[in-house]
Amino acid sequence: MPPIPRGLVIFTQRIRNSALRNRTLNLIERATQEQDLAHFTKARLKNPSHTSRSDPIPHVTVLLSTDTQTELDRAQAVHIYHDEDWNYKGHTLYEERINKSTDD
Repeated sequence: MPPIPRGLVIFTQRIRNSALRNRTLNLIERATQEQDLAHFTKARLKNPSHTSRSDPIPHVTVLLSTDTQTELDRAQAVHIYHDEDWNYKGHTLYEERINKSTDD
């Protein structure tokens, strides 16, 4: 399956910095080419590049879902890792969960 097109990624927050927005979209597009992510049809950006106490490696957090998961109001979070030049370095896919009101 082809990657999720850039134009279909839903942003939960406005990213005014066009370079940051384009780098983020490039990472999502690249990651959804991976075999274990290729079946997803929807992508919702949760957080642009950041680190956290639970994951100190720079990553973008995206909520991915299939059409069926979307209908059931479910998604799977994925951390998409990148290097300092914004090259894709890998990802971690988390278990399916019910969407939260704080996701929007």
